[in-house]
Amino acid sequence: MSRFALLLLAMPVLGCAASPSVQRTDSPPATVAATTTTGIASRAELESLTIPPLPDWVDKYAGPNEEERRFFNISRLMERFQLTRAQAVELQNHYRDQLRSKPAPELVAAFNIALERVRRGDFESRLQTEKLGKARFIAVFDLDETLYDQYYPAQVGEGCHDVAVPLQSGVRYLKLTPGWKQAFERIQALGGAVVLFSANVDTTTLENLAQWKLDGVALTEHPAIAGILTNSHLILQEKSEGVADPKKGNPVREPSKDLRVFDESLRRVVIVDDNPTRLFQMRNARILKKFEADHYCTTRDPALRRAFDQALPTVVQELEDSVRYQEAHGGDFVDAFLPYTSLGQVTVRFLVDSGGFDSAGAIDYVRHNPQVVDPRY
Repeated sequence: MSRFALLLLAMPVLGCAASPSVQRTDSPPATVAATTTTGIASRAELESLTIPPLPDWVDKYAGPNEEERRFFNISRLMERFQLTRAQAVELQNHYRDQLRSKPAPELVAAFNIALERVRRGDFESRLQTEKLGKARFIAVFDLDETLYDQYYPAQVGEGCHDVAVPLQSGVRYLKLTPGWKQAFERIQALGGAVVLFSANVDTTTLENLAQWKLDGVALTEHPAIAGILTNSHLILQEKSEGVADPKKGNPVREPSKDLRVFDESLRRVVIVDDNPTRLFQMRNARILKKFEADHYCTTRDPALRRAFDQALPTVVQELEDSVRYQEAHGGDFVDAFLPYTSLGQVTVRFLVDSGGFDSAGAIDYVRHNPQVVDPRY
């Protein structure tokens, strides 16, 4: 585990009374059998909890010197060890951290250490489960090319950055997406919670967030951030999970961000992301054009620069509009926000292009008739 990941374990977490260094979760019921709480005893048990690996030819990250990138059957972990989904996904993260340590423990021992850590409430993600449970809505933000672009000086020059990240071999620069601070503040004012979820590796993500500050406080330590997740929190899903008939299942073949970690019902959570290939809950996904520093900093087109400037403020306006609609009409936040999501936009455009609606009318129709939005692509 990197020193930055270790720092996260020592950070104060909002609403955690048991210890200032970790986020506690509810203990498992006392009636759980001993075999479900004491870990595993063999490699065979570990394999029984593991999703079979993808063949090398479909996995662009596979290679002869690659570290073990085991993905667990999250539903099986939850059932076997009486874990919440957030705990089960965090177990996978801790397991990988164990295998990166020097010296790394044997695989079975690594699993049992990871299980013990989530049982005692250690969340490297700093996931504030109590805060998320009380939030009116949860806004999950991707990082790379959504909230920032990270680069080195040769690409666009040293003058175009907001954050400099010192490295042993030089410096990494971050250009932050315009409007990020106002977005965080407004979301909290509306009663929402902010989570950061990057598909990038732990070390790079945490190095960046340790240097990026909100009101003088690093985002790795700021109580406004209700969780920081990285690529070890991405999941795969077997088609048999959660369904009686595997033919009706939803296999997830690309390591992806599972929004059920934050809201099991998916009724209060949305994600803002530039990369739909890392997502599978598209009724909850607001897709954003990639923010690229070289385009933003070097363009001479004022219209393009203005569009980048307004990208995040537009998302905030959509969140505000959805809160107003929910307050006036009731229902779930996700249905109020549905017209702005990836799948919702398909129906909105369909109604405008083919149904004779104007944009406002199409948005209103989708909100009153959420069943017309396709459940998946």
